[in-house]
Amino acid sequence: MGFGIYRKPVGEDGPGLVQMFDQSALWEEIGYHVKAGSLEDGKHVVLERTSKSSPEFLESHSGIDDLIMFKQFDSKEEQDQWVANEIQTNLTEDELRPDDIIVINPNPVTTKSNVAPIRALLYEKGIQSHTAGVDTAPDVFFDEDNASVAFTGIYRAKGNEAAMVYIVNAEACFDSFFDLAKLRNQLFTAITRSKAWVRVLGVGSGMDGLIAEYKKVKDHNFTLDFIYPTKAQRDHMNIVNRDMSEAEKRKIQKSKGNAENLIQELESGNIYLEDLGKDTVDRLISLLKSKEG
Repeated sequence: MGFGIYRKPVGEDGPGLVQMFDQSALWEEIGYHVKAGSLEDGKHVVLERTSKSSPEFLESHSGIDDLIMFKQFDSKEEQDQWVANEIQTNLTEDELRPDDIIVINPNPVTTKSNVAPIRALLYEKGIQSHTAGVDTAPDVFFDEDNASVAFTGIYRAKGNEAAMVYIVNAEACFDSFFDLAKLRNQLFTAITRSKAWVRVLGVGSGMDGLIAEYKKVKDHNFTLDFIYPTKAQRDHMNIVNRDMSEAEKRKIQKSKGNAENLIQELESGNIYLEDLGKDTVDRLISLLKSKEG
C-alpha cells in the first residue's frame, strides 16, 4: 500500500506506483524474497515475505479478515460512531485495556479537530481518552494509569504500538495532486503501529479506491507482483510525488493555471503561435520532446 504496487491511478492507465527503492536489493534486506521473476529494472518480479520476517503466529488464532479490516462509510459521522462503538466492545467484551488501543488520524494538522467527535462519543459512554501531546506532556503518549484511549496524528504515533489500531479518515491517503509519497508513508506508518489488529477506515470514493487496492493485495496472497520500474520511471515518480512546501504548491498551481490559460487562448484563436515568437515556441517544443524521451 505504501508503494502503491496495486494502485489504480485516477483517470489514468498504466502502473500506479507511488515510490520505489532505487536499490532493488533493499527488498531482500527488509524481509522479502524473490518468488518469481527478477529484481531488475524493467523486469517482472513477484516478492513475498519469508516465514522468518513474518511469523504465522497471529494467523494461527485469528483470520486475516479479523486481523486486517478496510471499511468505507458514507459520512464521517457514521465512521466516528462505528469507531466509538467498536472501542466500547473492545473494552467490555474483547478483554482489551485502554492502552491496548490507538486511534490514528494520518494528517497531523487536522488531528485535534477530526478526532474530537469520536472522543465526545466515548465520553458519553464513560470511556476516557486523550490526544497525545495535546492533553498530555509532549513526551507522553499513553496515559500513566493506562486508563485512557490514545488518539494521535501520525508523527506522534511513530515509535508507539498497540494491539488494536484504528486509522480514521484514511481516504486522504489514496490520491493527491501533491505529496502522494508522504501520504502513502503516513498510511504505511499507521498500519505498522499495530501488534495484532488494524482497522483502516474512511469516507467516500477515496476509501473505495483504497479498499480495491487492498483487495488486490489480498487476492495476490499478500505477494507483490509487478514490473520493477526503470531508473527513468523512478526519477519520474520522485518528481511527481515529492514532498513540497505550501509556497512550492502555490507556485505550481499558478504556473499550471497560466499554462491552461495559454492553451485555451491558442485553441480559441484569440492568440496565435506566431504571437509567442519563434524562439519561445521552439524552446517549448524542445522541452516537451525532451520530456517525452
